[in-house]
Parts: sequence; structure tokens; C-alpha cells
Amino acid sequence: MSAMFWAAFAFTAYTYVGYPALLWVLARLRRPGPVYHWGSALPEVAVVIPAYNEQSAIADKLRTVLASHYPRERLRVLVVSDGSSDATVAAARSVSDPRLTVIARSVRSGKMATVNYAMSLVCEPIVIMTDAGEMFDEDTVPRLVARFADPAMGAVSGELGLVALHTGFSRSLGAYWRYEKAIRALEAVVGSVVGVTGPAYAIRRALFQPMPTDTILDDLAIPLEVIRQGYRVGYERRAFAFERATQGSRHEFIRKRRTLAGNYQIIARYWRLLLPQSPIAWQFWSHKVFRLLVPYALVFMLVGTLGLPWPLRPVVLAIQALFYGLALTAVFVQRSKRPWLNIPYAFCLLNWAAVAGSYYYLAGRLSVRWEKVK
Repeated sequence: MSAMFWAAFAFTAYTYVGYPALLWVLARLRRPGPVYHWGSALPEVAVVIPAYNEQSAIADKLRTVLASHYPRERLRVLVVSDGSSDATVAAARSVSDPRLTVIARSVRSGKMATVNYAMSLVCEPIVIMTDAGEMFDEDTVPRLVARFADPAMGAVSGELGLVALHTGFSRSLGAYWRYEKAIRALEAVVGSVVGVTGPAYAIRRALFQPMPTDTILDDLAIPLEVIRQGYRVGYERRAFAFERATQGSRHEFIRKRRTLAGNYQIIARYWRLLLPQSPIAWQFWSHKVFRLLVPYALVFMLVGTLGLPWPLRPVVLAIQALFYGLALTAVFVQRSKRPWLNIPYAFCLLNWAAVAGSYYYLAGRLSVRWEKVK
């Protein structure tokens, strides 16, 4: 049983510490590649915004996009309302700009179907995908587009900036997101990012392939399709979309449960990218697959502790009991006043979301319709 403990411990440690550390070493050893520039003629760009019931945010979002530091004659914005039941369409059309097109679809069909439809209407060589609720920095568009001067670049992820990180749980969420962003930045240096930032990413129009309409994670499926075609997925950490942090742990759990359930769907569809000949096999296994397996490794670690020799056994059991005890305490205590409780709580919450996500995927309880949880 001691072997069970050490194997589970090594697996968990590699997933959260070893993989980022190896990425860091490889990134340091990698020689800088050539720097590419567009020159004087920048490409035409379309910004695609699928929206559902975003009347409170859509007008502000459009103003931030239309204020981008990019040539006016080369920027177009397309909003597609996916059967919104509120005043999303009217709010979008209240923004008067000849570069803006607003399309109202009467039947709600889900985000992926909406993206497929929107992409059939654009012909610009570079398309930026974004959501309605996250505001753009004025340099987001030009910084994303600049990366496509590299002919090997097929897609580029932007950066999500979380604001209103004032509660204990939100601060822990911000720390987790900084950890994730550091991994993405290293993956981009080593090869390709596995997944992109949904509120701000760009793709070459010629590489887009219509996706099955039941696809849950377009921001993972689309870049993997780009990689499958032999192109790289980069990361531009100065291309910001700003989002308010989730203030409640329940909302964050629902969001993570859906995301991690979507990971199972992606793995089932893109399993060939897990094979050794895949250019991202190592990253895909380490960043996506292993994260889903950590909850079960934690169970094996707990059981395997019983097989450890004395006096190591009571020490390790005490450490685990303290960690899980703090997480449980955080359920009943006002966490914003005790932020130190949020580290074990957030860790356990995310891993429980992975378990719940597997159930939701296997039970077929996923819906292609996105819901607001913030």
C-alpha cells in the first residue's frame, strides 16, 4: 500500500508542480525564434461576438471593441444573438457605427451553432472570437493580429484579466488563474498552448472548420483543430479581455463542472492528439487529461497512507486530515474574513468539479446552451 501512496503522490505532484517546472526548463533552453512583422499593410479583421441575454453588457462591450487601436477601414464587428429573450439586439443596435452588424436569430441553438453560423458570414483573413460580457483593452485587437505575421501561427490566445478580486475566494481564484496563465505562457514558448482564453482569441479564417453543434468548449476544440492542421497556437499576454471575478464558490463550481465535463468530450473527439506522434501529446496529457485524474489519485493517496511505515504514517495522515479539515471548515465559515481557508477549499472544489464533470459527461446531462452563472 505504501507503493500506492508514493505513486499517487508522484502523479499529483507532477501534474501541479512537475509539469510547470519542466515547461520552465524547456522554455529557458529554447532559442528565441525570428520576430515577424506585418509591415505597412495590416490584414482585415472581423470580431465575432455570439450573445445570449447580454443586454446589460453588450453596448459597453461593442464600444470597447470599436475603440480599438486598429485601422477603422480594416475592422468589422459582427454580433449574433442566439435567440435572446431580453433586449440584447436593441442594445447592440443602439451603438451606431458602420463597422457593426447585428444579426438576431429567433431560435436558440447554443454557442457552437452560433459560432458556426457567424463564421459562415465572415471573409476577413483574421477572426477574433470574444464573448459579450468581457471588455476589451484598446490594444487587444492589434496585439492579437500582430502574432499572425508568423506564417506558422494558426491561432492566438489573449489574456483574461480578473477584476474585483476583493473576497477571499476571489483572491484564491485569482491566484489559480495566474498559475494557469503562467503555464499557458510556457506552453506557447515550448510549442503550442493547449486551449485558449475564450473571451479573447483569434484564428485564421481559412483554418476554421465547422464544429459539431453539441461542442461544449469552443475555446478548446477550435485551437486543437488548428493544431491538427499543422499550425501553432500562440499566447499574447498583453491582449486583455477584462472580466469580473466569480464572487461565489457555487457559481465557480457550476462553471468548472461544465468546463471539465467538456474536457471529457474533447478528449474523446481528439484522442489522436494524445498519441506520441502528436506535436502536443505531452502537453495534452499533462495539462488536460491528468488534471481530470487527480481526484482519484488523492483517494489512492489517502488509502495508501495506511501502508506507510511508522512514524511517517501518522504524520502524513495528520497533514491530510488538516488539509481536508480546513477545506470542510471553509464550507461553514465566512471565508472572506479567513482567506487562508480558501486555498484548500478551492483545491478541493476544483477537484470535486472534475468528478462531477465526469458524471455529467457520462450521464449525458450537458447542455449546449450556455447559462450565465456570475
